[in-house]
Formats: sequence, C-alpha cells, structure tokens
Amino acid sequence: MKSKIFIYLFVFVALILVFQVVNSSKVVKYQAEKLSEKVERIETLKEERDALQAAYDEEVHFSLDQNEEAQAFFPAYSAKEIIARVKDEIYATNAVKGDNPLVPYSGNGQKFLINKVKIINHKWAVADFSDGTDWGELWIRYSFEGDQIRLVVLDQLLYIND
Repeated sequence: MKSKIFIYLFVFVALILVFQVVNSSKVVKYQAEKLSEKVERIETLKEERDALQAAYDEEVHFSLDQNEEAQAFFPAYSAKEIIARVKDEIYATNAVKGDNPLVPYSGNGQKFLINKVKIINHKWAVADFSDGTDWGELWIRYSFEGDQIRLVVLDQLLYIND
C-alpha cells in the first residue's frame, strides 16, 4: 500500500514537473520573441533618430542660432533677441493698411500676408507669403540702424495657383 502511494505521488510530481517544464519553455520562447521585437523596434527608432538629427543639423546650418560668426556682429544681443526683433518687424508689415510693403505684388482681392520667416544669418532672412490663392517667397536683407530695423527685399518669387 505504501509503495502504491509513493508511485502515485511520484507520477503526480512527474506530471507537475513536465507541465512546469513545458509551460516555462513556452513562456521563455514568448519572452524571447517579445524581446527581439523590442530590440528591432529600438534599432529602427535609433536609425530614425539619427536620420532626423542629420536632417536637423543640415537645416540649422543656415540659421543665426547656430552661426557663431554671424552672432558676433551683434555682441549686445543674443541670437534669440535678434531673431525675435527681426521676425516681429517683418510680421508687423501684415498690419499695414493696403498692400504689404515687402511684397511687390498685389493680391487677387486679398492682401498678401507674411506667413513664415527664417533668419539665415546677420544680414538675410527668407519669408513666405500668401494671399490665400497665390503664394511666394522673399529674400530680405535686414540691418539695424539704431533701434530701428531696415528691411530691403533683395529678390522675390511668386507661385501662381492656376
């Protein structure tokens, strides 16, 4: 009788151990698959980050923020102050009655407004303008004359929406 109990107990423990081994191997396999998916996703994200960083570095190459030589022309001001002042001055032309003084075109029933400005260096800015139908770009030279900012349009380009 005692031997039968030990045999049943041994078989029961063996079944539990087999179940645990099979279940553990499935869990380990599942965890390994998840881990490999996460590693692949991390690698993909790192590649995307590197590509975005390279694109950002290329974009800011022509920017007053990153151009120390251009910043040296304004020792009394930070690059952010210069950028803000020039952008404010350019955007202020949107509030002028009549046509925008920087845009040498008249809109089709609408006034051309400056939408976006990028300060390239200590002398130049690029602006995007639109009247809702047609749009274009301006190349602007700016200079500080005392507390005033002088804006001169060097070139312009108009895209006509047909």
